Amino acid sequence: MALTNLDAEALMQDARAMQAEGVRLVDAGDWRDGAEKGWLAVRNATAALVWEVTGRRNRSSSGIWAGVRELSQERGGEYRELRRLWGHFAQHLHQNAFYDGFHNINLHGFVRDVADYIRLAEELAGQPGMA
Repeated sequence: MALTNLDAEALMQDARAMQAEGVRLVDAGDWRDGAEKGWLAVRNATAALVWEVTGRRNRSSSGIWAGVRELSQERGGEYRELRRLWGHFAQHLHQNAFYDGFHNINLHGFVRDVADYIRLAEELAGQPGMA
């Protein structure tokens, strides 16, 4: 499903590409870069969602997080799940794997699960009457 904001759609496309690259890198044994590509995919999919729904482009992770928090408080439901998953991926992919070097976690599973996160972000971004 394409987003109406073409720039947000480009970010969503990049999120898909980064997730696929993350899987490829983890499978090739480059777990640190693979984890960070997975995190970048989460970040870009979320930025695209926030931009599409609110019309506000957030360039920083803290701005994107603020947008997710605001949407989850206003709309509840699956936005709350997206907010929870953001924290999950931030912790496991960005903090634990990339910064702290823990690669014995289920890194393959985490990076693969990012595809489901992207689908959820796309679904929420495409809901009628949400923009």
